[in-house]
Amino acid sequence: MKDLQGFITSWANQALPLLNLQLERVGSVHPLQQPTLFVGNHLSYLDIPLLMSQAPVVFLGKAEIAMWPILGSAGHLAGVVFVKRDSDGSRREATRAILDCLQNRGMSLGLFPAGTTTLDEVRPWRAGAFRIAKAGKIPVQPFRLAYEPRAQAGFVGKDALLPHLYRLLRSGPIQARIEFGEPRMVLDPQAEAQSCWAWSRDADFHQPRV
Repeated sequence: MKDLQGFITSWANQALPLLNLQLERVGSVHPLQQPTLFVGNHLSYLDIPLLMSQAPVVFLGKAEIAMWPILGSAGHLAGVVFVKRDSDGSRREATRAILDCLQNRGMSLGLFPAGTTTLDEVRPWRAGAFRIAKAGKIPVQPFRLAYEPRAQAGFVGKDALLPHLYRLLRSGPIQARIEFGEPRMVLDPQAEAQSCWAWSRDADFHQPRV
């Protein structure tokens, strides 16, 4: 497990400059006493190496990402948990995958409760991950991400990976910011999902820095 954790953070820190990302970090990841579920807002595929550079996490990802060039193979190496979300038993499959990662493999996991990328998560987060955390007595640590320019980094709607990546690599540096909230145990999944979602959308955090 330590070899995988070392690979994750090493690969991600090498990937950031290659992706034109300049990172500012706020808050800290406390020494993890047990595997933790990290939950945050989701703007782009850039979110994945960004979080991985700061915490040794694996991700729950859509099965089709496994076929993407570069990111797919890197995801396999980094232990990404790929799930077919459009299958009849997708929720059960996702739940099993999350618990297997956290409890059996002993790895912390990153998850985006919005379920998809968007520049403004106007819909409240789904509470499913928080229910899993409560049932498994797994700590949750929220994080929030911001980019400037935001539209340049965002990967939303009908964006295709390679054209977006090409434009990204030809553009100037992207200023990225990640902030970590305090870890907590979940007592009320719905209330915790609402609270973390509201915190992730704080307008002051998402304002461009002067």
